[in-house]
Amino acid sequence: MPYLELNGENFHCHVDDYSDPWRAAEPVLLHHSAGGNLHRWRPWVPALARRHRTVRFDMRGHAGTTSRSEVPFVITELAADIARVMDALDVGKTHLVGASAGGIVSLHFAHDFPDRLHSLTLVASTPRLAQMGADMDASGWGDTLRREGTRAWLLSDTDKRFGPDTPREVIDWYADEGAKTEASHVLALQACLLAADLAPLLPQINVPTLLLAARHDPITPLEAQQLMAQTMPNATLEIFDGVGHNMKVEIPETLARHTLDFIEAVPA
Repeated sequence: MPYLELNGENFHCHVDDYSDPWRAAEPVLLHHSAGGNLHRWRPWVPALARRHRTVRFDMRGHAGTTSRSEVPFVITELAADIARVMDALDVGKTHLVGASAGGIVSLHFAHDFPDRLHSLTLVASTPRLAQMGADMDASGWGDTLRREGTRAWLLSDTDKRFGPDTPREVIDWYADEGAKTEASHVLALQACLLAADLAPLLPQINVPTLLLAARHDPITPLEAQQLMAQTMPNATLEIFDGVGHNMKVEIPETLARHTLDFIEAVPA
């Protein structure tokens, strides 16, 4: 497994590139969700990497990336981690794709490092994680994580995370991958993101942005997607039916194709 030593941490990172060497194409960087890892993007890679150098990494404290337990999660540092990975791989600018919590971090990155982006794609994300849908009660998340671990937490409300037609093997794989991350790190990340309100930053994020949203998603509800679409100067919203918050792993080929069409329409 390839690792990058960055700012005192070892970051697990994969780079896939099957693009035509004679064709100029900007890189794509994928940022996963809380309790996830770079393998969550695996079904996206064939479509993206055939056209673009595609970078995936485990967020600090997740799966194969270390995190010093005495250092709290800070959203500005999580955003800076993206820049550190880019610097280590000699990536000046990228198309950034973030899902859920990774989308929140990516949104902050777009504010802090606007000159490092060609475009931003957010998959089931939000500027305010604390403002979930009315039918979502996240008050027990912390207790489940502390008592039973990351896998049990991810399985505790699958009806809220997945659409009704999701195969059971997809849900089990998703939970098994989540078990690679210690619950303490998920708790620390949640505390960081639940305290963040990025809504005031939205008017300042001018990069071309694609918002991919599920119509029924109590974790990052449609109202949050509509707020971003209305407030960000250059945002486009696409809504999908029949899927849940984890649409990234429910319909990966569809979302990868929409993302690819979007980034290739962005002027170089």
